[in-house]
Amino acid sequence: MQKSKLWLQIALATLPSLMLALPNAYAQKASKPAVKQQGQFADGIAAIVDTSVITQREVNERIAALRVSGQTVSAEQALSMLIDERVMNTYADQVGIRIPNAQVQQVLMDIAQENHMSLEDLHTMARQNGVNWDNYVETIRNQLKMEELRNSIVHSNVNVTERDVDAFLIKNPTGLYPEHKTQVQQPRYEQREVVERSFDPKAVAFQHIFIRVPDGASEEVVAAARQRANEALAKIRKGQSFASVAKEYSDAAEGKNGGDLGIRLNEDWPDLFMKVTRKVRDGGVTNVFQAANGFHILKVVERRGIINEQRKVVNVRLPDPPPSPLSIREKAAKQAGPVNVTESHVRHILVRITPVFSDAQAKAKIDEIAQHLQSGESFADVASKYSQDASASLGGDIGWIAPGQADPSFQAAVDQLPEGQVSMPVRSQFGWHIIEVLERRTEDKQPAIRRELARDTLYQEQAANVLQDWAEKIRSQSYIENRLTGEKTVR
Repeated sequence: MQKSKLWLQIALATLPSLMLALPNAYAQKASKPAVKQQGQFADGIAAIVDTSVITQREVNERIAALRVSGQTVSAEQALSMLIDERVMNTYADQVGIRIPNAQVQQVLMDIAQENHMSLEDLHTMARQNGVNWDNYVETIRNQLKMEELRNSIVHSNVNVTERDVDAFLIKNPTGLYPEHKTQVQQPRYEQREVVERSFDPKAVAFQHIFIRVPDGASEEVVAAARQRANEALAKIRKGQSFASVAKEYSDAAEGKNGGDLGIRLNEDWPDLFMKVTRKVRDGGVTNVFQAANGFHILKVVERRGIINEQRKVVNVRLPDPPPSPLSIREKAAKQAGPVNVTESHVRHILVRITPVFSDAQAKAKIDEIAQHLQSGESFADVASKYSQDASASLGGDIGWIAPGQADPSFQAAVDQLPEGQVSMPVRSQFGWHIIEVLERRTEDKQPAIRRELARDTLYQEQAANVLQDWAEKIRSQSYIENRLTGEKTVR
């Protein structure tokens, strides 16, 4: 069941340096509150559950672990998860659920394999990143214990009948709710401190071109001066330097120096200059403008002033997580028209890789088994004698498999095998196989896929409700003192 796998995400997620670095270095970096929160007492106790305690450090580590996996939770939410786990582990011990060391070791090997390393490498990386190996192994054992407990509760309390499936399909013909994986995401926000900066100009430097108009000049003289000013501006717009144009056109004394007026405080400039340059950026040039004594062009060389800073806390909306892609089955269920699938009837022989039986030993064993087949022994007899799979009693027959159901390496080998032929040894995540394809068939699987999806949906809904009710029940039977919220639950 997909939902149940989520319970193992913290302990069993793939672990490059991310997860391994969490308990000390990362958790401390990720959880540095600016002010002391309610419940962070000097003793570091976040909650008391029956006779055990949950420390603030454990809360911080859980927040950090979830953040690495892409989830953001508050301290209260993280603590609630830890309380539930503590209560459920106690219950699991009471009902006698035990996780064998071999099962834990197999999970550790799976984690190492997913991260392309040996178990020894995983142990070394944990030590290098400050992870207490014994605590890490115990976390995995507890997660497996809770998984087994939940599966037991769900299995004994959830029952999806064929009539339930039929009724669901009448309302949802694809086997999925119409809004499946298309739910509108609730906006997520995070408080951040930002610094707002503003520039308060106090002084400005100008370059100037001045085309003089004598007092009492005729309209023709004014028009000629205007035209001369426009010619100067046109040359500047085409890329000629302001200084060279000023030397050529300006009637002002500073013209011979490229029109440089220097820098002055804002209040020391004529009001007209400040008004026409208010919206001109540094390095920009004004249009031609007229004053009583003639026509002017100004270039804003630079402004100088004071940078004001203001710090404040704002709510920043976080980006929505990407929508979950549809699985192959879900796409097939929504497809218009038949979904023709070619299945293979397969049998195999498996030699498992275990903590006490290495990859090299398993390969040597499967090669030895292959010699029995090559000598003429029947596949079914050899499988029943040597295969370490549950199908051994059936001569290795695992029935019909569709694309995507098996381990990728196993599936690739099946796809390449002609009917009636036996493969060379094939390595999968489970061990070494010898595979035979007995026959193939192609059928429209859409009705079956839709029915399976409908059953899965109903099962998960019932399971979620059952687990929630059960968790609330056993939580109410425990003494819980939550020091973050101040709440107490007494039996």
